[in-house]
Formats: sequence, C-alpha cells, structure tokens
Amino acid sequence: IGKDGAEMILIPAGEFIMGSPEGEGNDDEHPQHTVFLDAFYIDKYEVTNAQYKQFMNATGRKAPSDWDDERFNQPNQAVVGVTWYDAVAYTKWAGKRLPTEAEWEKAARGPKNYINPWGNRDFQKGDAALMDTGLLKIGQQSNDMSGYGVYDMAGNVSEWVSDWYSKEYYRHS
Repeated sequence: IGKDGAEMILIPAGEFIMGSPEGEGNDDEHPQHTVFLDAFYIDKYEVTNAQYKQFMNATGRKAPSDWDDERFNQPNQAVVGVTWYDAVAYTKWAGKRLPTEAEWEKAARGPKNYINPWGNRDFQKGDAALMDTGLLKIGQQSNDMSGYGVYDMAGNVSEWVSDWYSKEYYRHS
C-alpha cells in the first residue's frame, strides 16, 4: 500500500506470452514472444478521483482537463485527463512507479495467460466498461478482473505505462 492508500497485488515472477498471434490483434502487437519478469506489485484498481485529489492537495499539481465534468469527476471513478507526466508525478508521490508495458500485460492476462481478463472467449456485453456504456466506479465489472485480481484491465479508462511507445518494439524486443 502506497501513500495513496491503494491496495496493491503481487504479480509473481515468471514467464508469460506477450503480444498477439499472427492474424490477430493490432500490427504493433507482433510478433508474439515469451517474456520473463521478476515479481512486481500493481494497483488492484485504477487511481480514483478521490486519490488524485489527495495528490493535488499535497503537491499543488493542477487539476486534469476533465476535472470539472460531472460525467467523470465522481470520487470513486477513475481519474481521467491526466498526462503521462501527471501519472509519473502521482506514482512518485505515492511511493510507487508506473508498470512497464510487459508488467501491465502480464497482470491483465493473469496466471493462465488469457487473451482477455475474462478468458479466451470473444468480448460480450458486460465484460468491460466501454465508452458507449459510460465510465463506472472502479472495480464494478467482475468480468474485467484478471486472474491475479487486478480490476478494469480491458475497460473503463486507458492507463499509462512507463515505456515509450514504438510501433516496431515487438519486432526488436
């Protein structure tokens, strides 16, 4: 638990398959490859507006772009409109760090290395909160919980990782 009081989940060390098989997923998710990671911690839930407000109050950081929008600013909703730099500043304040892309994907896939947090089946309504269904309070979609117990890995809001994006990364990693 960091300074923000958020519960964290220990993801064990080990290998997992990262990326998508040829013919599936996006072009920048190939080739699929095996990655070994040391054990790491990741937040069980996305950062809430209430937690982010604590950070703003403690540091004087300005509010994100959508802070005053009632659709997105409820205390138990995930904070939106933060930049990567805001996210890094938040994690440093909380005594944490952003996960790498590989760590995030392993946490999402769970111990059985599923394609989606809910398993290897196609998406069905109710599996994850998507933009057309609206932003939900964190942890409301039980199907969007990975096998490690990390919530909202496929829906609700987009999340930042520590890596910089490169569409060629998988080809050279």
